Amino acid sequence: MKHTEEYINELLAKYITGEVMSDSEKNDIQEWIATHADEYNKLVKLISPKKAPEFGTAKAWIRIEEHINKTSVKNKPAMNISINKNKNRSLGMSVFYAAASVLVILVISISFFMSNKDNKEQLFANNTAEKMMIYLPDSSSVILYPNANVSYKTGGINSPREIELNGKAFFNVRKMHGRAFKVQSENLMVEVLGTSFLVDATKAESSSVYVKTGIVSVESENSKVIIKANQKAELDNNTLKTGKIENPYEVFEERPKVLSFENADIMEVVKKIEQTTGVKIEVSEKVQKNKITSKIDTADTEAIIVELAFLCNCKYETLETGKHYRLY
Repeated sequence: MKHTEEYINELLAKYITGEVMSDSEKNDIQEWIATHADEYNKLVKLISPKKAPEFGTAKAWIRIEEHINKTSVKNKPAMNISINKNKNRSLGMSVFYAAASVLVILVISISFFMSNKDNKEQLFANNTAEKMMIYLPDSSSVILYPNANVSYKTGGINSPREIELNGKAFFNVRKMHGRAFKVQSENLMVEVLGTSFLVDATKAESSSVYVKTGIVSVESENSKVIIKANQKAELDNNTLKTGKIENPYEVFEERPKVLSFENADIMEVVKKIEQTTGVKIEVSEKVQKNKITSKIDTADTEAIIVELAFLCNCKYETLETGKHYRLY
């Protein structure tokens, strides 16, 4: 369903300022942000002063009215926009046009310019039996697993983005000029700038973090580790233990990919396979001169090594089934 500009602008104002929204309104604005990420991000960037002034909602609306009055005098004909002080706003304009976007920016900026005590915590919960995609106010996306919930808050545009997690969730974090993104579960603190990772805090005593892209800092009560793509940190007796993600497709619940190679060095091929699947393949010196042209289905790890051995006209041995092989 295509929504009107007025409706979307009203939802943007509600969403960013933390006003109460119905489930259908939340779904509509999250869908809009997902399909208009560039416009949304530009609005956020435009309202990023070096130091955030402190003022309340009432003062913010006075500022908006003053700006409209000045704009109306300078630019004829004036825009037909009505705003009353009880917040029943009708924003008859498009966020895509510069002349009209100023008002939307001011509306959105209310939540960023308010003092810490006025910032509202936003809550997102998945009470269904299926995974649910939601979008945070900074346009980062989160896949909430069944019965999981997160809260989002920030002290302003120069402050970290703070998330509290109950349950399991996959985060795809938008990088924002060095502003940290912190996820706090019962027993773990995860901090990043911009990356994608999975946090499973379903069972607090055995919580775990799996990194898909980027670098992540993970901290428990008595230990702290740094992990990167295709690595994991798992809590064991309140101590973090790190290691490689053996099967990323299972962890991140993605469909297996078909990798295509054309006259590629065998070492390049096995490196890509390891990055994609976590399967390690050693290559003896006499096999390293081979070139590979093939499409390899990564769904079956045993089939991968059989295919490579056939293409290289060599033998292979299994060092650890499904995890570690050697071509010779």
